[in-house]
Amino acid sequence: MKERSLKDLFHLVRQVLPEEQQLVTVKTGTTVQEALNTMKRGGFSQLPVVEGSEVLGVFSYRSLSQGLSRLPSRIQDSKAANILVLPVEDFIEKLRFAHVHDELAALLDEFDVNDAILVGTQEHLLGMISTIDALKYFYSVASPYVLLREIELAIRELIRASVDEPILRMCCDISLRAHYEGQNRQPPAQLLDMSFNDYVILLRYRETWIRFSEVFGQNQDMAAAKLAPLPSLRNDVFHFRRELTVAEYDTLRDSRDWLLRRIRMVEAKRAGSSGA
Repeated sequence: MKERSLKDLFHLVRQVLPEEQQLVTVKTGTTVQEALNTMKRGGFSQLPVVEGSEVLGVFSYRSLSQGLSRLPSRIQDSKAANILVLPVEDFIEKLRFAHVHDELAALLDEFDVNDAILVGTQEHLLGMISTIDALKYFYSVASPYVLLREIELAIRELIRASVDEPILRMCCDISLRAHYEGQNRQPPAQLLDMSFNDYVILLRYRETWIRFSEVFGQNQDMAAAKLAPLPSLRNDVFHFRRELTVAEYDTLRDSRDWLLRRIRMVEAKRAGSSGA
């Protein structure tokens, strides 16, 4: 495993800035038409405007629209005026410069207001981070927790939809007793007292499966296959043991999607029953 810097434990600007980012800039004399064409080809929403080695600001769709309102009235009123041939220096806006070791969370207001930040200094530009770049980064960090939250809450609600409390206590006593006796503990009697691993053991126990089959599906082997890898993945994520692989992310999404379908089926049946 590649050794990480201690700074990588925190969410810093440098973690969002791609090392391979190809920084595209324009000069002050570049026409609006040329800049817009460059933005369209590259899928950019803004371009740094430089002169020599100095960054003067950025040209963006927003800076263009704002700049148009500031043009002299004789240009605005002229039917012959061609805005597209004007230089981008007439439509520059300022963005904040951030250091690679700045905390990303401290820049959220800047992303909200200006949609991007510049990384480096006015004389040495390292790159640019857009709001979407930051959003994608935070989603990549949070996505396993979001998926596991959805999975755990969905399992809990589907169990609740399957049996009432007395039946659940009976099922827990049958399916979890051996597991808890080895720890000299009593099996949980209520749903909210159960751990995630308890849910999985309960639903993989064949003698009580009939109580849950209407909600989780008739095929217990299919349900067991969806549930089996989840406790281990959950422990790795919540104890920060390692990064999940792409295949493991797919496993979580597949389980989440399966549970979402079960939830929708339960709600559809409830709606049908109430409508009848």
